[in-house]
Amino acid sequence: MRKLVWMLLAVSMVGFTSCDSDDDDWIDDGGQGSGGSDEGGVVTPSGSGTYADPWNVAAAKENQGTDYKFVKGFIVGNIPGGDLEDAQFAPPFSGTDVDDNPITEGTNILLAASADEKNVANCIPVKLTYGDVRTGLNLITEGNAEKNLGKEVILQCKLDKGFGTQCITATYYAELNGETFGSIVETGGFDVPEISLADVLDMFTGTAVTITEDKKFVAVVISDKDGGNSTSLKNVIVASPDNSCGITLRCTTDASFAAGDKIEVKVKGQSLERYNNNGALQLNNIPLVMIQKVGTATVTPKQITVADLVANINQYESTLVTVSGEIVAAREDGKYGDSTKKSHTTNTIKDGDATIESFVSKYSAFCGETIPTGEREITGIAGINNNKPQLNIRNASEVK
Repeated sequence: MRKLVWMLLAVSMVGFTSCDSDDDDWIDDGGQGSGGSDEGGVVTPSGSGTYADPWNVAAAKENQGTDYKFVKGFIVGNIPGGDLEDAQFAPPFSGTDVDDNPITEGTNILLAASADEKNVANCIPVKLTYGDVRTGLNLITEGNAEKNLGKEVILQCKLDKGFGTQCITATYYAELNGETFGSIVETGGFDVPEISLADVLDMFTGTAVTITEDKKFVAVVISDKDGGNSTSLKNVIVASPDNSCGITLRCTTDASFAAGDKIEVKVKGQSLERYNNNGALQLNNIPLVMIQKVGTATVTPKQITVADLVANINQYESTLVTVSGEIVAAREDGKYGDSTKKSHTTNTIKDGDATIESFVSKYSAFCGETIPTGEREITGIAGINNNKPQLNIRNASEVK
């Protein structure tokens, strides 16, 4: 198998044109060390960006704006916040989140050409994509620093600007200490057999599963990036063309697909799982290269009752539905959400005795608008969060 991987990845990778709820993803946003030069301790860039011949740190800095390439270097530190001046090169590695709570899992590392580099200018920051790669490579999780600091790692990654400098902004695969994390993305074409989205969903039996079939499914985007009612631009919700079923695509990087885009999604190697075991059913950490737009289509919402939606949320999850009911505002000012965009809001849709939550992100374009009173026709995307059913509108025009 190792021989086969080397043969497949010795060729050049092809570039391309992205579920949890990480709020920061919406923006997605020393003395001289022993390495010596400003190129991570190496004067001359080397490598070709393939698995067999990965770029060194100097070459990685020169090849920004590329994707699915391989880079090799030593893990020498991390940046607990967003400021390079706060870089840490020795334990104990630590930091706090926006609420001043201790960080238990780091989100990035610093890569250098030598194991004892201490100058941040000679390093390249690496954003660790959520999942196995982040869990395995970060230096803050207890026990990780002892295993990882000063060790050589090979990454398959995306290179672009971050932290105000040259950066690795997404990590799909890593090899460290004889272990592998994530999976290598094979950037092939879409000439593979088609499978229905319903058949993909049937593969999920309650626990995360990695899909092994080299197939694709066709779906239509029903989330609205312009409406902004999401916690991350990495989240794309799609439904089958007949709106009979749907799923969330949690992409590794921000996606630009619009509502009504008809897409093909390759499923081989993708993880089918529920977010936090109690949230959206999703294909998690799916690279954008596995998705392509093939046209546009119109999805017709299902007309149902709030009671039916609550009772059968697993059937309707990630599909477009319309209900009759009144939106009961959670805020005293009667607006959909926080117009200062500092916090999310959860309103309630009420139809007789039946109720369902309606989430409004602080990023929503309509969160500062006033909710109309009385019974309305309300269209939105059915979802699950913390094992509770939701109906989340995409924009204010769909409350009539």
